[in-house]
Amino acid sequence: MSNPVVIAIGQSWNELAIEKEVTDAAGATLIDGRQLAADDPIWKEAVVILLGTATKLDAARLAAIKEGGKLKGVIRYGIGYDNVDAKAATELGIDVGIIRTYCIDEVSEHAVTSGLALARGLFHWDRNIRAGQWRAGARPPMRRLSQLCFGVIGYGLIGRAAALKAKGLFGRVLVFDPVAKPSAEDIALGIEVAADVDSLLKEVDIVSVHLPLIPATKNLIDAKRMKTMKPTSYIVNVSRGGIVDEEALLEAVKDGTVAGAALDTFTKEPLPADHPLMAEQRIIISPHIAWLSTEAEYDLRRFAAEEAVLVLNGKKPSAPVTA
Repeated sequence: MSNPVVIAIGQSWNELAIEKEVTDAAGATLIDGRQLAADDPIWKEAVVILLGTATKLDAARLAAIKEGGKLKGVIRYGIGYDNVDAKAATELGIDVGIIRTYCIDEVSEHAVTSGLALARGLFHWDRNIRAGQWRAGARPPMRRLSQLCFGVIGYGLIGRAAALKAKGLFGRVLVFDPVAKPSAEDIALGIEVAADVDSLLKEVDIVSVHLPLIPATKNLIDAKRMKTMKPTSYIVNVSRGGIVDEEALLEAVKDGTVAGAALDTFTKEPLPADHPLMAEQRIIISPHIAWLSTEAEYDLRRFAAEEAVLVLNGKKPSAPVTA
């Protein structure tokens, strides 16, 4: 094939018109790889792979495509990169890039909205009235927002946006990130900094997680840490499943260690219909759509295609990942 090849796999949309407009202009051939067999010869022609969440590229698969092939880069449709072995890719001479800026508003809004829905008991009261109970029975803990502390773990682009949005609603906003620190301007706006994860969890009424899933963050909020939280507190995870220990969370909600949670990401996706999380009504669940809006999807697809063109032209991704 004379034109350089870009293959898209693991994406949830059924056409590639947005991406094709970009790759066509660059003289590349774009192929939807979701139905390709693993041994299809076209994989050896791929210079760049656009990778969605529904497919995993582990070390063995990357090596198989690279051997005797043309693969130079993998561009993740998104911010997380836990479904590509970035370390193996680097060792094979394959650049891995992510798209960092396409959904900052959407994910931060979803996180804060989840916190508000939990604090105001919206899902509880919806079920209550539909069951004909009209405020009968147990009620969730409900407090004035100006008296509550909203915590943010991870102060990257989305974590910062969530903290600043929460500051206009909650009495306190407390953040922690081992690397990224609030600016002097953020501090002047009232953003407070915790010394570590443990001290943050002891103080907050709602905690929202904004971290990548890497070995250091797996089960970061586990049973031990949940026991240090207020029994009226809530946990929000819109980052990656596995950062909050799902099994421990279920037990913590059931035994009253914490009051509830909102999860948009899970260790197994799609979430199985018989998963225990489905039966726990004090946990709000959504199908990994915190990032989603018409605008964000367009930006994601266009930016990913533009990153692919960078790699085709011998350049590095704008937001590279090495591990």
